[in-house]
Parts: sequence; structure tokens; C-alpha cells
Amino acid sequence: MIPVSELRDVDAADVYKGDLLAGSLTRVGNDVVFRYGSDYLDSASAPDLAWSIPKSSLETRASGGSVPAFFAGLLPEGVRLTGVVRATKTSEDDHFTLLLAVGSDTIGDVRVLPRGQEMSLPGNAFDSRHRVPDLRRLFDSLSTGESVSQDPSALPGVQGKVSAQMYSTPVSTTAGPAILKLAPPARLPRLVENESFFMNLARRCGLSVPEHRVIEDDKGISGLLVARFDRIGEQRLPQEDACQVSGLYPASKYRMKTEAVIGLLADTVERGGGSARQATAELLRLTAYSYAIGNGDLHGKNYSIHKNSRGLWSITPAYDLLCTQPYASWSDPMALNFYGRANRWTRAHFVESAGRLRMPERATRRILDDVCAGVQNGIDEVDVIGFDDKQTRQLKQLLDQRCTELS
Repeated sequence: MIPVSELRDVDAADVYKGDLLAGSLTRVGNDVVFRYGSDYLDSASAPDLAWSIPKSSLETRASGGSVPAFFAGLLPEGVRLTGVVRATKTSEDDHFTLLLAVGSDTIGDVRVLPRGQEMSLPGNAFDSRHRVPDLRRLFDSLSTGESVSQDPSALPGVQGKVSAQMYSTPVSTTAGPAILKLAPPARLPRLVENESFFMNLARRCGLSVPEHRVIEDDKGISGLLVARFDRIGEQRLPQEDACQVSGLYPASKYRMKTEAVIGLLADTVERGGGSARQATAELLRLTAYSYAIGNGDLHGKNYSIHKNSRGLWSITPAYDLLCTQPYASWSDPMALNFYGRANRWTRAHFVESAGRLRMPERATRRILDDVCAGVQNGIDEVDVIGFDDKQTRQLKQLLDQRCTELS
């Protein structure tokens, strides 16, 4: 194993698709280049590494210290990125070094390791069979130099996350790999409880969501334990978000358009053997639900597809579902415009927009009715999140208003 602090001097990496060596990622001057290996290219059964990196491409190149966009989409963000930067003693724009530090366990089935390094089992920073005494200490460690030794995994997203094992019962029946999501309670109060509530409510509105539960440490600090849906036992499922499928860097996640994201992912699902109509319906349901609950952070990396257990591409379960309004002065628009609107959606606008994506009006109306009915039924339950009385009243009013607009 190469010490983390020496990864800046490494110029070549092996790239695996599942357990197969697919090719190499190398520094070439100021560029980073991915090339397929000849054996992988010669194997007719070996799939493309990613939708934006087909086997027909001779090479995929990025400049200025970046890695190609698909690989950049594997990197962590926010406080987790800060920790990896400190551990590797490099800069945020040195993508190659950062990827070497955490690329052995990424979202999906692609792994990146220093050339010649053997693959190892992913570590777990948290094991829910054992009560953790201090989740805040674990969160704080994500921004320090011990971040990589704590958890050498690439988990995109601004919210602090570590890899974990999820156990669904008190007798520790294993339910497989999970992600533990943490938040600074002083800056984002009740964020964990907020997300847990709206993940549960999403299921009642017809969305597929991963298994999850709130845990607490000895000091009463909460974390959200979410089962990984890119894993089935030891099997890694291919997964890509809208930025990766588009060949765009994560910085573009707020510059996309909802209609473009839905159209692209639905078409890609169809190319992967799935149903474009079903994919469109599921993405519209996710979009409508996010608007109804005031989730202003549904950006290009929060729309994703994966190759499911049947070998067909489909929409992933929904994730990162919460009401962002209490943290944005109750004036947070949708992250992405939907045919020109980021706020003040109406039923007529949504139905007309869905029609432009070839969704029948009757099906769209049924989606909106399901979402509005589910959200309305949950309004009286939002007290369990734990916001103060004023914020709870504002949240109930917002949910009621959004449902009225979509009804």
C-alpha cells in the first residue's frame, strides 16, 4: 500500500469494471487520460466502462489537473473532500491524486487503484451492531487528515457521509452495506430527522426509496443510516447520475434543465434494455414530490440510473430527499428549471411539461394526485421532525400550498 501522503507522486492507475481490469488512468503532462486495455477491448462480453466512455473511444482525456468527467463524478464533495485534500496534502483541483485516495470503493462498480495495487475489501467507518459514543467526533474527523484512514471511500454529496454496515434488527441480522449520513446540528438543525421523515413520506407517495433509519449516539446526536442500493451482497451494480451520463463535471449539476435530465436518462434506460416510459414516469414523480415538499436541491447528481439485478437499466431509488426551505429562509427555488420555471409551478404547467416529454396527460395527473394525496396526509405528522413551533407551522403551510398548486 502506498502511503496516502505519497499519492501525489503516482502517475498511473488501474481502472476496474467490477472485478475486471478495464484499462488505465494516467497523467500525461498536464492531462489525465483513460485508455482501455487490449484484453478488455477484445472481450465481447465486457461492457463499456460508462455511458460517456464507450469501448469505441480510443482514449478519454481531460486537462488542467482534472480527470475525465465520469471519474470526477465519483469524487466526494464538501467536508469529505476537505478531509481527503488534507490527507493527501494536495489541492482540490488535483483530481487524480484525490481519486487514488478513495477510488477503491466508489458508488457503482468502477474502482480506481494505484497501478499494481491489489484490490482490498472496503472498510467500514461505522458498524451499527455497536453503539457509537460520539457521532459528532466522527463527523469532525471527515474534514481532517485522518479522513482517509477513517474511511477510504468515495461518497459524492455535500453532506458528510461514511461507509457503514446496516443491520435491520436488534439481533444484528445483516442487511448489507450502508452509508451513514451526518450533519452539523448547529448549522443544519434536525437535518437527519428532516430527511428521514421525507424519505418515509416519499414511499407513501409512490416513490421507491432505500431502507433507512435514524440512529443516535450517547450524546443524542443523530445520524441517518441508509442501505446502499448499488450493492447486492458483494456484487457491485453499475450506477451513473445525470452528470456522468451527460459527460459533464459535477460543477454543472445546477446548470442542467429538468426536461433535459429526464429525457436523457429515459433514453439511456431504453438503450440499456429498460422502459423509457416507465423511467420518465418515475423521474416525473420524483420531480413533483421534490417540489411538493420544498426540496430545492434536486440537482443533476440527484437523478440517477443503475443496472438492476435483472441486468436492465432503470431509475435508482430516490435519495437525498428533504425540505431545504428551513435552511434557506423559506425562499429556496428548485435547483433546476422545468421548462423555464424554478418556482410557482402549477398543475397545468406540470401536465403540459410532462406532455412535451411524451407522457400521457392521464398518467401525469395520476402521478400528481398520488403525490398530493400522500403529502397532504403527512402534513399533520411533521411535528415529529422536531423543528420549533414557528418552523413547524411554516412547513405545514408550505406543504399545503405546494399541494394546492399541483392539485
